[in-house]
Amino acid sequence: MMAVNCLFLDYDGTISPLNVSRTESEVPEKTRTVLQQIGRLIPIVIITTKDLSFVVPRTPFAHAWSAVCGLEERVDEKILKTSSLERELHRVSLALKYAKTHVTDAGVEIEEKRDSMGRTIAFCVDWRRAKDAETAAHQTNRIAAYCKALSLELIMYESQPFCDVFPVSVNKGGALKEMLKELELKKGVLCIGDSAIDNPAFEASNISLGVSHEETPLKNLACDYFVKFEEVGSFLSTLLENHLLFSYSFPMIKINQGKRRRR
Repeated sequence: MMAVNCLFLDYDGTISPLNVSRTESEVPEKTRTVLQQIGRLIPIVIITTKDLSFVVPRTPFAHAWSAVCGLEERVDEKILKTSSLERELHRVSLALKYAKTHVTDAGVEIEEKRDSMGRTIAFCVDWRRAKDAETAAHQTNRIAAYCKALSLELIMYESQPFCDVFPVSVNKGGALKEMLKELELKKGVLCIGDSAIDNPAFEASNISLGVSHEETPLKNLACDYFVKFEEVGSFLSTLLENHLLFSYSFPMIKINQGKRRRR
């Protein structure tokens, strides 16, 4: 067993479902209720590709947020920004304009990620609801090529119908470490996520838990353990009942055998 002193959570696909629209996105009631209880005992940090304006209202149980993969962070009411961000925003604007003019399918969503000043600092192209998935994927590849030509950071997700564009290189592991410094914490870190972009945060944690669902690339995750999305609420309840002592013997926990073999 290991005592959990801080909980880092991804948002999409981890504590909220993927198969809903942006406006309908929320944390299920069971998960939200237990997180409110845990949040009274230890710090909860949301570490996500979403921006603050989206994620903060949906996660009132959290103490801190590392938004847009750490490009903007909030601890209580304190806002922290990436210092190198300012000079890169022009290229993001160019790429966003190109993306908007090269998407013809009404089902493709371009999600702008804004900072606390309202400026677009990154964006996502999501074609999971496209009427013509093949055409949408082709158009997204053209957008991706344009972003690469601008030397923007592009993250494609294996077998998943969306991609993220950032002005600079992002790393959830670095974002997690920065947040730990702000919170003055060093050990007992449990990180929960569902995609390969969470791997650096998994590696920087004491305990890492991957959430499995229909879009999870299980073989690519560097987490120690797995839990099914529909059992996240039950896992958190069990953790709370066990006085925040994590154990891989919890009934819903599976060991990541792939990581063991790689070691």
